[in-house]
Amino acid sequence: MPATLAHQLSDADNQGIRLTSASLAEPATPAEAFAVQRETLALNNWLTGGYKVAIRPDGSSVSAPMAHITHASESGTAGFERPAVDALEVEICFVLGKDLAAPGGTPYTRETLLDHVAAIYSGVEFLGHRLDNGGSSRALLFLADRLGNAGYVLGEELPAKVIEPGQAYPLTITINGDTVFTGPGKHPNDDPLAGFLVFANALTETVAKGRIITTGSLCGAIPTPARAAIAISGFTTLTVTAASTKEG
Repeated sequence: MPATLAHQLSDADNQGIRLTSASLAEPATPAEAFAVQRETLALNNWLTGGYKVAIRPDGSSVSAPMAHITHASESGTAGFERPAVDALEVEICFVLGKDLAAPGGTPYTRETLLDHVAAIYSGVEFLGHRLDNGGSSRALLFLADRLGNAGYVLGEELPAKVIEPGQAYPLTITINGDTVFTGPGKHPNDDPLAGFLVFANALTETVAKGRIITTGSLCGAIPTPARAAIAISGFTTLTVTAASTKEG
């Protein structure tokens, strides 16, 4: 089943279409959903440039590999294209400065985890759903779809104080000249490091140096048109031109 679902999701990704969720077999376990994620990337020879991570209601980790990672220029501009780009999320992310191994018998603490981080950056995650119900799809099916990830733009380096818990982040987002978000952004866990810590302590294999770990949107998911000139200001400054390249 993982191979069949991986092929279906891969084809939908490359064609920029959404599948009818009700017609798909949901993975039976999180392990099976993670296997679908890996197989989808392998089918396309896509490299895992990082992971989006979150905390389930029961306190456990949920994650998805990210391909298609773009770095903004020194002037803070970037372009992003995929067959389907449905929404964006402004985030804070971590870049690993050394390999992050499975914790073994000694869990990571905030301090030992940060020892593996080379830098903290702003970022924009783009969503491109392959399922007709998007994030409202059955949980393990959405997990298999890499939590809707289409790719990521790495923004500018930020000072360490941005990850102090309980902060609100000045943030304004415009798309094609229209303001779509204004006011303080807020991390869903109140702490950008929280999801990363749960993820690190659940690892069973090493995550390599240089990978990006992103832990949640400061603004929710904001829909984007097929062509979007995005300007982000406030705690960070970034300009991104995003496009859905699917014809028709």
